[in-house]
Amino acid sequence: MATVGRTHFLLGLLWLWSAVVLAQDTGAQRKVKAKWPYYPGFVNDPANPVNSEDEEEKQARPSYYADEPDDDKQKCLANGCCVQGPPGMPGTNGVPGSNGIPGTPGIGGKDGDKGDRGLPGRPGRPGTKGDKGDSGSGAMLLGSNIKQCAWRNLNFDEDHGKIKECPFSKRFTNSSLRVVWNGALRVTSTSGCCKRWYFTFNGMECSGPLPIEGLVYTNANNGMYGLNIHRVSSIEGICSGLPKGKINVEFSVRNCKGISNSGNAYTGWNSVSRIIVEEIMLPEDATNQ
Repeated sequence: MATVGRTHFLLGLLWLWSAVVLAQDTGAQRKVKAKWPYYPGFVNDPANPVNSEDEEEKQARPSYYADEPDDDKQKCLANGCCVQGPPGMPGTNGVPGSNGIPGTPGIGGKDGDKGDRGLPGRPGRPGTKGDKGDSGSGAMLLGSNIKQCAWRNLNFDEDHGKIKECPFSKRFTNSSLRVVWNGALRVTSTSGCCKRWYFTFNGMECSGPLPIEGLVYTNANNGMYGLNIHRVSSIEGICSGLPKGKINVEFSVRNCKGISNSGNAYTGWNSVSRIIVEEIMLPEDATNQ
């Protein structure tokens, strides 16, 4: 009986040595797939409680035996343990995902502070032509162009010809001239007679629209023999169509058309006589013949 127990002990030592050598060959991280054998008469034999190992012997045993209650070590013993290799190469980025569904609009923000005044914009395009306006009344030129020529005690006792002239400088082509005579006129005879006083412009009577004139008629056959009345008279008118530049405004006298007896004319007796010339602008439809 003692020989059989010695034999079992030697076999156990042989098995333990084989396990240690195998563990050294496979590396410190590999665990030997083995289970502590329960040989009769050997330690940890349930049939031989006398030979059960004490706590010190249990702590001195290798940590890879199956009777250790460690789940990770049990798995290592059951499946074989491998040496941990180096970390693998980082993987590549995945495919970008598709855009999500647009969110709902947010709540409107508060009004900001008033900004600085911007720079002036570019000029706009010309607008459409407006409707034609109503005709205006005659107006003075910007900066009146007016002249007066006056004489004291003119006493012109001629029946025909130019009495006086008043030179004038006309500024615009489309303007008109307003002329005025103010002074004493008279005609007398032993019978009916007539004299005509009139304006000329550079020697020509006005044609835009008509001549500017005044008549004095006297008939002495009614018993007023030798009638001699000198009266202050005004002869006035507007002439259009005159050229721009120097205009010689003249005041003259002559016989009346169709009257055979011309009588005796007298101009500017014992008083002041004057000619007034003024340049004005007229509306387009202001002149009618």
